[in-house]
Amino acid sequence: MVPTERDDANGSADVSGDADWKEHTSAFDRVHSVALSLSEPRSASWIADEALVAENTARRHLERLEDLHVLATDTAGSAVTYYPDPVYVRTRDLRELVAEHDRDGLAELAADIKADIESWRDEYDVASPDELRATAAAEGTSADEALDRRRVASDWELSAYRLSLVEDALSRYDEYSDTRTATV
Repeated sequence: MVPTERDDANGSADVSGDADWKEHTSAFDRVHSVALSLSEPRSASWIADEALVAENTARRHLERLEDLHVLATDTAGSAVTYYPDPVYVRTRDLRELVAEHDRDGLAELAADIKADIESWRDEYDVASPDELRATAAAEGTSADEALDRRRVASDWELSAYRLSLVEDALSRYDEYSDTRTATV
């Protein structure tokens, strides 16, 4: 397969980076990496192009990742599309939080996230990210303000998700952490 050309930060093709990635990373790892970075469902063909593999190779690895519950599929359209399995992603994120923070660190993180959310509620005088998005379309809101409000609404949603993870990690810390002892 001929490597696809991608633009680097300067707008020029980055074929050497693709060649290095292909040389130093297995096809499975490239497919896995591309598939887990998706923000919307994509076809095997699209993932194959991004992962620098043949479509049949991508499809085989995608099916394996689906069997492992790393990926989910959407069969509603004309082609099967793949996206990160939400349960897998949540479990992975919980595992990372518990590995990176002790109980106090998690409590501090929760407080920081809550402060951010409260700040957005107060600053924009709304109760939710959806209400904030609605104000972006209001008459008298400039284009720059609208973009800022949409960005803050997205940050708010991400923070709310992250807060739910932190609260879950805190409530089940003993169960999730490596510090628990096995019973015999």
